[in-house]
Amino acid sequence: MDNQPVGLNKEIAARLAEERLAEWRRSGYDDWRAMLDDKDTRLVVGENGRRYAVVSYALDDGDGRIRMSVAVDDGGSSALTPLLRDEIMKADGTCLT
Repeated sequence: MDNQPVGLNKEIAARLAEERLAEWRRSGYDDWRAMLDDKDTRLVVGENGRRYAVVSYALDDGDGRIRMSVAVDDGGSSALTPLLRDEIMKADGTCLT
């Protein structure tokens, strides 16, 4: 019998999302623009041994701003409502929080 807890571990998912956004913060505006209309999907094993899908994608937020969104799920029912985190970068390279 599987003793793993049911449902998404939101603490781990949030940490994975924030780690991915931190990677993007180290990138420049041009890298964010290059992600428009594209997405990056990674399978990551969390510290609880479960596998998580970490999907990041960029959206044009208007006025030269780009919104980088990260969705994290564990492949279960959380795939329908993943944990979401996002950040906005302005054309001058500064991030809005």
